[in-house]
Formats: sequence, structure tokens, C-alpha cells
Amino acid sequence: MLGSGDGGNIIKLRGLPFSTTIEDVLDFLSDVNVLNGKEGVHLTEVRPGRPSGECFVEVESQQDVEEALKKDKENMGKRYIEVFSTDRQDMEWALNAMKQSENGFDTLPIVNDDMGVVKLRGLPFGCSKDEVIQFFDGIQVAPEGVHLLSDNTGRASGEAYVYFIDKQGAQDALSRDREKIGHRYIEVFLSSPDEVRAYAARIDSGMRSSRGYRPTPYDRNERFGGRFASRGRTAFGRGGSGGYGAARGGLRRSSGLHCVHMRGLPFKASPQDIAYFFKPIRPVNITILYDSSGRPSGEADVEFECHDDAMRAMRRDKNNMEHRYIELFLNSSPSSGGGAFKSNRNFRNY
Repeated sequence: MLGSGDGGNIIKLRGLPFSTTIEDVLDFLSDVNVLNGKEGVHLTEVRPGRPSGECFVEVESQQDVEEALKKDKENMGKRYIEVFSTDRQDMEWALNAMKQSENGFDTLPIVNDDMGVVKLRGLPFGCSKDEVIQFFDGIQVAPEGVHLLSDNTGRASGEAYVYFIDKQGAQDALSRDREKIGHRYIEVFLSSPDEVRAYAARIDSGMRSSRGYRPTPYDRNERFGGRFASRGRTAFGRGGSGGYGAARGGLRRSSGLHCVHMRGLPFKASPQDIAYFFKPIRPVNITILYDSSGRPSGEADVEFECHDDAMRAMRRDKNNMEHRYIELFLNSSPSSGGGAFKSNRNFRNY
């Protein structure tokens, strides 16, 4: 359970050895007052059982934040640790995304042919199963019938399958298309048990081919970027009719009305890193793009709530993320039309 601090005294550690424990973090921060001791340390995973090398720590005061920042680039074992100041919203976003990854196809229950199924797209980061059920208030969702999906990195994809007790329930659910959860319009598509089973088999096949492997800059002896060598993984992005996914060898069109395309990202950049890059502007959706072999392309699409936010985000053009300077391209208009991103390179959706 998260601590009860005022929300402003949060630090993030990155570059942790995968064997790091809560006690190791507390030892590293020995001169820092951690809120509620062990309960104030939150180690994160890219998927269950696979540490991310990052954690969030709640501390008691701003002075403790400043003390923690003095630890930046100090070593834990043979690894040097990056220390950042962040906030509660970023922490809860990351922890909610981690919880969502636990609801993917690893635990997908059997869907029978009598059930009605819809697919949702455009869910906000941190969306919970309860919020999805509330979205369909008045339509009976099957028990354990909400399955929040994750992308190939184990992070929330913004999609979900929802089961209903009969096919009429799925037909009724289509009436909620383009209604909102928070600030996000949710797309609702009719699906089927066969589609779910096929998708689950495809994901399961991809997981088996990559099980036990999680590339990291430290493992490649390359601190800020590089190659995934010959270890390819299939990138499953957003799919479905009219959807979008990982782009092959370049750019893609985003379905977002107010989008900024990023180029030049460090290959290890996470959605949380991208959100931090745009602070204090809050993205409503972040999609990291992968090439045909499942490797990060160094590009991403970031969607904002309104054109003004997208314009403010463009002020970050040519700013640095770590040692890389980032190019930004606007795909938004005041009329909310958000024309297609123009590129002289071909792209293909999965």
C-alpha cells in the first residue's frame, strides 16, 4: 500500500541490479528518511518475476529528496545508480501499469462460445478493471470478464478484452463506443471468442520465444543505447480494424487527435521517461514504436488532451533525454482534426 505522504517527496532509482531487495535500497539510502520504512520502497517489474531495474521511494521531506539526489551515480555493487526526483502521479502511473501487466494473457481464463466479447482501445494509463466495469454500467459483464492487455515489454497497451454473459451483452456494449473514461474517448469493437483465443495463442507463442530474455543497456555493455544483437521479439502493438501498432522501419500514423511524434529516443526509454520529458504537461497516451524484429526504433507517439498541450510540448524540441537530443514533430491542429503524420518512408501496421 502506498504511503500517506503529501505526494511531493518521491524519488526514482534506475539501474538497479536485478537481484536488488528493499533492504538493499534502504542501505543505499542510509542517510535518507524513507516514509514508513520498507513500505515506502516500491520495486517495479516489466512483467511478473522480471525486475525492471527501477524503483520508486517515498521520503519524508524535500530535504530528504535533496539528500537522495546526492546519491546520483553512486554504486550499488558494481552498478552505478541514477537518482531522479519525481512525483506521486508518476509513481502511481508506473505501479498501476505494472499491475495491469499481471492481467494479460498469462492468466487468461477460458472463453466459451456462448459469451459475447468486445475489445476496447484507448484506455488511459492506470485504468483499473473496476473502471472498465463501471464504463459498462447497466450491462452485465461476465465474472472475471475484464482482461487488461500488455505490450511486448509487459507494460499496459491501452487495450482490453471484455466478456459478457451472452452475445446480446456485447451488442449492447457497442452503444458505449466513443464514451469517456477520464479524459479519454474509448473505442469499442465487436470481437469474438475465436479472436480472443487466436490472440492469446499468438501472445503465448511470442512469450515462449523470448522467455528469460530482457535486453538492457547494462547487459550490452552499452550504457545509453545500442543493439539487441540477433535476439528478435515480435512487437504486438494496438491492433484491430482501423488500429495502429508497432511500425516497421519507421513512422506510423497515430489515431490520436493531438499527437507529437518523437525521434531519437534512447532505446531503453520507458513511457515514464517520456512522460517526465514533457513535465509539467501530462500525456494521455504514449506508444513506443518497435521495428519488424521487435527492437525499439527510437521513436514514439505521444498523445495529449488538447492542441494547446501539444503545442506546449513542442517547446521541448531538440531538448535532451539523457545524452540524446530529441526531435519532435507536431501532428495536431486547433480544429482537433490531427492530420496524418507525413513521411516519405513507408509504414505498415501489424
